[in-house]
Amino acid sequence: MATPVVLKSYNGAIKLILDPDMPFNELLGHVRDKFYASRNFLGNASIILDIEGRKLSDIEEDLIVDAVHASSDVSVSCLVGKNENDQEHIRKVNEMLNERLQGSDKCMILQSSVMNKQVIEVEESIVILGDVNPGSEVRSCGNIIVLGGLYGSAHAGSQGDDSCFICAIELEAEKMGIGEYEYVPDSKPIWSAVLKSAPKVARISDGQFTISPLNRVVMEKIYDSKNLQA
Repeated sequence: MATPVVLKSYNGAIKLILDPDMPFNELLGHVRDKFYASRNFLGNASIILDIEGRKLSDIEEDLIVDAVHASSDVSVSCLVGKNENDQEHIRKVNEMLNERLQGSDKCMILQSSVMNKQVIEVEESIVILGDVNPGSEVRSCGNIIVLGGLYGSAHAGSQGDDSCFICAIELEAEKMGIGEYEYVPDSKPIWSAVLKSAPKVARISDGQFTISPLNRVVMEKIYDSKNLQA
């Protein structure tokens, strides 16, 4: 019989390939066994989990995540759906973080989601390995990078630095601020456990609050602007 559960690591994520025909409860046991056998290799990392091989309901996805947490020391920061662009999105975010944050003096990494009514306030830039949930707030004197969904509120450059930026794999914020600028969307954000949108970055350009697809050209403009101001 073919292996019912396969783990593959790629671009900062773990791909979990599931047998399409095995009864789900039986398959869940194999997921536990696979992550338990791999726990020393995986360590206590916060991971992006990409599930492929079969269509799962929301409840089944939750049970998979619970099984991962129960049988290993990893934390699932977010799920990505089966989308041909997801791997490229993850690669882009990781590549840009590696290149751009290496030169930063200070950067805090939060290895969990920010829950409803929780407020995170930091002096340095912050990378969140999870979601910023509705009703929560993140404030940073530097940049805010969310490797998940930004569904709550975020304020970068909170001491008046409008050269800072906010980026997220799924950017559907209730409210955002950069420096002295504020942005409140016209429609209520839609959030989901499975990421659907392309990564985006919010910044101030020519005195206007702009939200753009996350790509190298935009990031180069942001950092060129910072260098000119330095």
